[in-house]
Amino acid sequence: MLHPSRNEDGDIEEVGGMDAFIQFLVIGWRLLFAFIPPAHMLGGWACFIGALIFIGIVTAIVAEFANLFGCVLGIPTTITAITFVALGTSLPDTFASMVAAK
Repeated sequence: MLHPSRNEDGDIEEVGGMDAFIQFLVIGWRLLFAFIPPAHMLGGWACFIGALIFIGIVTAIVAEFANLFGCVLGIPTTITAITFVALGTSLPDTFASMVAAK
């Protein structure tokens, strides 16, 4: 969420320019994933199934862009699949783990 927060000393920290830029940059993804049902519906199953569907959609999008990128650069499909698709699907997990660790 984009709002001022308190640090460990209790001082209020304003929103930085980079934080605001990143929030603006990812607004499309936030709007897309807002269609996933809340976790309290149907014991969490609706959220789980919805998240799996959206992960599949994002993986298909990443695979298509990687295929186009590999085609433009003349990289074989197998190399493109191994490098770009694996990178595109594991990097979000890495960033989510970093955010969760904070």
